[in-house]
Amino acid sequence: MACGIVLLGCQGESGNPVAVPEPHIYQSDLLPLDQAAPRQFISTGSVVSDQRIEISSRLSGYVRQLKVKEGDKVQAGALLAQMDAADVEGAIRQAQAAVSAALAAQKDAQTDLQRFQKLYQQNSISESDLRKAQLRLDSTTEAHNQAQAELGTAVAQRDYSSIRSPFAASVVALNVRAGDMLVPGEPILTLESNSALIFETFIPEQRVGLIDIGMPVQLQLDALSHPLTGAVIRIVRSGDPVTRSYPVKISVPENADLMPGMFGRALFELGQTDNILLPRSAVVERGGLKGVFVVDKDDLAHFRWLRLGREWPAQVEVIAGLQQDEQVVASPAASLKEGDRIQPKDNGQGRE
Repeated sequence: MACGIVLLGCQGESGNPVAVPEPHIYQSDLLPLDQAAPRQFISTGSVVSDQRIEISSRLSGYVRQLKVKEGDKVQAGALLAQMDAADVEGAIRQAQAAVSAALAAQKDAQTDLQRFQKLYQQNSISESDLRKAQLRLDSTTEAHNQAQAELGTAVAQRDYSSIRSPFAASVVALNVRAGDMLVPGEPILTLESNSALIFETFIPEQRVGLIDIGMPVQLQLDALSHPLTGAVIRIVRSGDPVTRSYPVKISVPENADLMPGMFGRALFELGQTDNILLPRSAVVERGGLKGVFVVDKDDLAHFRWLRLGREWPAQVEVIAGLQQDEQVVASPAASLKEGDRIQPKDNGQGRE
């Protein structure tokens, strides 16, 4: 609220008093300049899957059938590809025959041992003959066990011919086609988990020492209209020798409509600068220049041009033009001008 008070000042040449306008008086909050601007660092990166694997073949053979395409979502245990298992089936039949033969030999040796035991009790054979019968049973039993183990291996090989997904995921790459010949260890396809997403960025070596595990990070993705809040979960202590940067992994909220590959920026708060932070309401424009009204010791307002830096929705950074021990008008009226008097509101923010 402004009120004009007219006082009689000096006299003109005719000797008549001249009316001198008294500065208007405004009631306003005063802002102490005690809020420092944050020291921030912005780094670009992308959403990636924290669970990404290449599925490889454990067998040599032809790809008989591919059950998925790039972009397909699969459940844990879903069949991804079927290898040609003709050779494996043959090995299984051969192993089964070996088991049958070994079992027959074992039974025959068991029967002979029982007969030799009776003959030995009748003193019809020597102890050496009985011992040889026992050794034959032991040998056939061992051969049977070995044949069963080989059959188990052959059956496992058949299981390996059916390539299945180890977890729920998306197929992001196919490296083979039906009919291709594979060797053990050759990648067939690549899977990425849809539920284990993180944001990955690379921090220069000059700043990676300022990053700590658990540090909150604000994420702004180009695909989203609103920011996300994450936290540093891993810092890879092995840097790229070319870029001189270190991978940093940041958690992202669940159910945030994210997909691997989304581009964005990570905002790290690395302490505070020496610059002052002001609310936007304190900054006004006069004569094409942006500044604030500084209040002096006599409660008079003076317009001060400022050099501004970074801007936020409700605050701006002052790079030059203010000192920490000064006070400014919180929300200057449009009619406030140079030399007007400021009466601080009684709200605890004015002068003491």
